[in-house]
Amino acid sequence: MEFKEFIEKVETGIREYLGKTERTEVKDIIKNNGVVQKGIVVGRKEELIAPTIYLESFYEEYQKGKALGEIIYDIIKIYEDNRISDSINLDFFLDYGSVKKRVFQKVINYEKNKDMLQNVPYERFMDLAVVCYYAYMNDFLGRGSIQIDIGHLDTWGISQEELFADSRRNTLEKLGVEIRGMDEVICELLSENLEQEEAAELHEIMQQTKREVPMYIMTLRGRYYGAACILYKEILQEFGEKCQRSFYILPSSIHELILIPDSGREKQEDLQRMVIEVNAGHVALQEQLSDNIYYFSISENSVSMLLE
Repeated sequence: MEFKEFIEKVETGIREYLGKTERTEVKDIIKNNGVVQKGIVVGRKEELIAPTIYLESFYEEYQKGKALGEIIYDIIKIYEDNRISDSINLDFFLDYGSVKKRVFQKVINYEKNKDMLQNVPYERFMDLAVVCYYAYMNDFLGRGSIQIDIGHLDTWGISQEELFADSRRNTLEKLGVEIRGMDEVICELLSENLEQEEAAELHEIMQQTKREVPMYIMTLRGRYYGAACILYKEILQEFGEKCQRSFYILPSSIHELILIPDSGREKQEDLQRMVIEVNAGHVALQEQLSDNIYYFSISENSVSMLLE
């Protein structure tokens, strides 16, 4: 069964189960880097807000042999578990004063998001674009984010400059930057399933690796859209002064950066090849930031892009 037919049968099955009081609608949801996902919106007809359930992963399960009826049941259960049970007043989002404390910054690839950026306030940063989002935590909606577009600025009656000043301040002050050694991160991930003796041995191996090629992970606390750290020269300068040298910045994803102090032994071509290979084989397209690498000079207090 092709994906299109699968979607039609899933939607029909959901409608038959839920009856006439619920509505369903299949939409193309545009994600980062132009990735388009199929989502089915399920909700009561009178509701303004309804959960969107993405269908690609369910289709993969179907291709692996899972019964269609079981998949429809799983989707219905997700809807029922996440259904908005009370009416929500969204008037607060019309007032910038009510949302300004929760606007933050993220960076995305400029070229891969050109179409989306036509409707979004942004600032260029080398091959990247800086955009803003509203992060919500709500008893009914849970956690999520809303991309801020030009229409929001018109509704709020504010300038792009004001939005970016507030979002920059919030990102630094409320989220804050987290820097950890790569060895620490890997040990933490692997040692969860290791015995104490094995974990100690792994730690020693990683310490030796750190001495040979020190690498660090830079992100925001919460590790969400942490690649925005590349924007903040004061944070980068502070890291450079601690390790007493300039450093390479490798875009691991839109959520984090890899920092490698410049020892003079690194080859730029090898670093960029590593980024390209990791993006191609290990990072989902919508999570990718760039295939380029960057360099922070502590003498000039500036970031530049290498090997364009």
